[in-house]
Amino acid sequence: MLKGRCNMKNILIVKEARGVMTRLEPLTTELFDAAHPDMSFSEFQALLDEYGLSMEYIVHDPTRHFLSTIYADCQHGRYLELYLSSKYLRDTLRNLLAHFPKEGDTVQELTSHDWGKYYSRCVPLPMLIHDFQLRYQDIPAGEVLNVWYSIHKRIDYANGMWRPEVLDYVLSHAPATELPAAGSDGLITLYRGMGTISQPPEQALSWSSTPVSALWFAVHFARGTHIVTTRVRPDQIVHYIPGYYNENEVLVRPGTVAEYFYEDMIPALEETVPKLLAPALPDFWRYGQLAQRLGYRPENALWQVHGLLHILRVLLLSLIYFYNSGDTLTEADKQILIYFSLLHDLGRTTEDRDDGHGDASVRLIHDKGIRLKGIRLSQKDHRIAEQIIRFHCRDDQAGLDAIDSQPNLSRKEKERSKHLYQVCKDMDGLDRIRFNGLDYRQLRTEYGRKLPLVAGCLLEEDLLQALQMGLEDE
Repeated sequence: MLKGRCNMKNILIVKEARGVMTRLEPLTTELFDAAHPDMSFSEFQALLDEYGLSMEYIVHDPTRHFLSTIYADCQHGRYLELYLSSKYLRDTLRNLLAHFPKEGDTVQELTSHDWGKYYSRCVPLPMLIHDFQLRYQDIPAGEVLNVWYSIHKRIDYANGMWRPEVLDYVLSHAPATELPAAGSDGLITLYRGMGTISQPPEQALSWSSTPVSALWFAVHFARGTHIVTTRVRPDQIVHYIPGYYNENEVLVRPGTVAEYFYEDMIPALEETVPKLLAPALPDFWRYGQLAQRLGYRPENALWQVHGLLHILRVLLLSLIYFYNSGDTLTEADKQILIYFSLLHDLGRTTEDRDDGHGDASVRLIHDKGIRLKGIRLSQKDHRIAEQIIRFHCRDDQAGLDAIDSQPNLSRKEKERSKHLYQVCKDMDGLDRIRFNGLDYRQLRTEYGRKLPLVAGCLLEEDLLQALQMGLEDE
């Protein structure tokens, strides 16, 4: 069944893979044994002696589960990742040492001051910050920001790891930069996506010029908690790296952001997500099984973003909306939301923009005589649902005008149809987060604007497995 939370184990793995060592301790017998290796400490020492490696250069971080032990001859740039496995030490490490500088020799990249190659090839990621802080003043002033940034963008969990004097030195030597567009008052609007271990806004270095990039950063590891908005003066900005690949990142001197506000969004936390999912899951299990029989592609190809998993996420988001929004929706309204969720992309044949696939979906429904078991729609509600499907991929106004032109709907029924149209478009639109394409400011409903972080969390859920387990529980 759905866990109702983002996978914490995966988050911890990513944190260690993309984060640096926070403790650099000598590898003692006690720490060695605590790592549960398949060899004794004396055997380990004997192998190091055989390879000509000194124990004095080994550093260990007992808080990490892997990438926790490094041979770190920092002075000469001689680094080796050590896995406390006899097979690795006897086979892989032995081969690596054939190309490793001898004790007392300095790696060529450091000797030639080729800083880009040195930090990309020679220094293991867990040691990047430590090494840079040892020699940042050796790097030419005109290069130091670029070298630092090459490290910064590789590390996702560096909160509080940069010494203030190092960061001040780097930022003080930043070259002139272009700036994001300013408002009429001369201030620049910036956004920041935050997770459970993010630095608070007033201490934060990294921001974004677009809400889309900020949201992507917040949900990238599925533990998004906040989107923060601030407005800064141009002189507060140190560097700007535009482009979605670069997360439209804006470096702001820490400590200069005093005023900001949090967007009103539900955080993707274990305290919040399960409560949203609980009432929705029975319907999700029931109707999600129907989605599996409609012929949607499994979404296992590179760049494929429209398929079965998208349908399941839209279904689940629609059910979350129905049960939690406080909107005065009826059981008949729920049936329309489910019908839309399951069938709105039935006629989509391309991953490109396709304003006509709503019409194609309705044609397929008619041509194939599709009837969804358990879906109870009156004749009028069936027409409303099909109208929403037709226009869900078009401009909002086109859909609203089409509803207004319906001759057999009363004014009240048209208002109901317009509202359901907006809810459906929002639930479909929320899943644009999967390809870094959601501008939450464009969402139409108040509750829909609360769900982007939750939508990001759902990307980490194995919905197909959830359906199978739900079936087994019945």
